[in-house]
Amino acid sequence: MFFYSIDRLEESLAVLISNEDGSIVYVPREELPCSAKEGDILTFKDGKYIFDPEETARRRKSLFLRTRRLSKK
Repeated sequence: MFFYSIDRLEESLAVLISNEDGSIVYVPREELPCSAKEGDILTFKDGKYIFDPEETARRRKSLFLRTRRLSKK
C-alpha cells in the first residue's frame, strides 16, 4: 500500500514523504485531516488524505524500539 508520512507542518502547507520512493509532496494543510500532526501516516484514497492510525502506531513503536536498542549500546 502507498503511504505518506507527515514530515512537517508549515503555515499553509504540509510536507509529506512518500514511502514508495521517498519523494516529497507539498500539500495545502486544509487537504489533511483536522487532527493531523507531524509523524502521522496517511493514505490517499478517492482524492483525500486519510489518517491511518494502525500504521502510525506500528511505525512509532518500531522507532521507539530501535531507539531503545541503540541507546543500550
